[in-house]
Parts: sequence; C-alpha cells; structure tokens
Amino acid sequence: MIRSEPNSYSRNWFKFFHAGIPETRTTQEIDFVCTCAPLPGFRKILDVCCGMGRHAHALSSRGYAVTGVDRDAAAIAKARELAGGPNYIQADIRDYRPDLCVFDAAIVMSQSFGYFDDKNNRDLLERLAMGGRVIVDLWNPEFFAIHQGERELALPHGIVREAKQVEHGRLFVHLDYPDGDSDDFEWQLFTPAEMNSLADSIGLDVISSCTDFDPAAKPSPAKPRLQFVLERRAGG
Repeated sequence: MIRSEPNSYSRNWFKFFHAGIPETRTTQEIDFVCTCAPLPGFRKILDVCCGMGRHAHALSSRGYAVTGVDRDAAAIAKARELAGGPNYIQADIRDYRPDLCVFDAAIVMSQSFGYFDDKNNRDLLERLAMGGRVIVDLWNPEFFAIHQGERELALPHGIVREAKQVEHGRLFVHLDYPDGDSDDFEWQLFTPAEMNSLADSIGLDVISSCTDFDPAAKPSPAKPRLQFVLERRAGG
C-alpha cells in the first residue's frame, strides 16, 4: 500500500476525481470568478494551487492574464501541455514570494485553502490579498458537521471508500482506492462568521459569501461548499 503525503493529490485522486469533472461545472465556476473579478479591472489573476490548469485555461480563454502556481510537478507539466495561454510556476505556495501587487486578484478554487495551521493559513491569505481581491472556494463546516462517517463512492474507475470526520474545526478525509493505495486530506474550516473575523484581523472585508457559485445563494448547512470574496480595506 502506498500512502501519499497529507494534502498531496496522488495520481489516483486525479484519475478518480478530476478526470470526470464536467465542462458545465468549470463554466459555472469561471462565470462566478468573472462576475466577482470582472474585466478590465481585474485582468491579472493569480490561480493558487492551480492543479492541471482547469480554471487558469478557462480564464485565459476569456481574456485574463493568468499565472498558475502549484507544488505538484506532474500537475504543472500537464497544465503546460494542455492549457495554452497561462504562465505556470511550480512552487509551494508557502514559499512563493512574488510581488503580489502585480496581480489584480487571486483565486483559490476547489477547497485549496486551509491546508495548514492557523498561522500559516492566516499569513497566506494576507499575502494573497496584497493584490486587492481574493476569491476562495471552501468546504462548509456546517454541512460536514452532519455528514461524517464512512461511505463508498461508485465512480467510473471503481469504488473508493471515504471516511470523513470533523475535529477541532478541521475536516479530515481518508480515501482508499481499489488498488490498495490511499490519500489523506485535512482542512481548517471556516464558517461565514469565522471568515469575517479572520478577514477583519488582516485588514480585509468579506464583500460576498455564498454557495453554488451564485452570489445570490446564501450559505446553507445543506450545501457542502462556500465561496467568499474578500477585498483589502481602503487604507489597509
């Protein structure tokens, strides 16, 4: 059995969970980004934890200048191969130190924020907001508080066993694949009130909180995902 490092997306994860993402989902997510960071005011976008460039490529095709950053060398190689247009950089986001003021906005999609401890998550969000606006797509703690335990996921490439639990404000997910390999993930979770508190502590305002990538859809315990749009406070 091969176990990947926590919060590392293995080949199995990409095979079972990424390959089947429908184009309609990407379109919905990119429509949301374009609404929250419209052209021409937010042309230069930093795509954090960009993976294989699903969002970066779509944004580039709509006229944005996109830089994608991810620590996974294989994912970055695939992004460069398949997604013409964006610039891709292989780096751990904790170590990536560009002049973020060259970006108009940063996006962190597909629950790629919250991997670290309180301090590192806070520091990362503060750095990303130097460009002015940040869009984050997160897991909803109220949903997972009532959706813990084990289940089997019948996916096109086989059955994956999933175990989820929430402890001390963090979501832990363990995945067992048909070939005996496994993945482990964990995230710090944020309710809307907690995100407001975090944002305020680093000079940001939450200008939108919603679900389903719909600015008019209020967060709900029935929905597993939350989206927040944060902006640096004037004079902050």
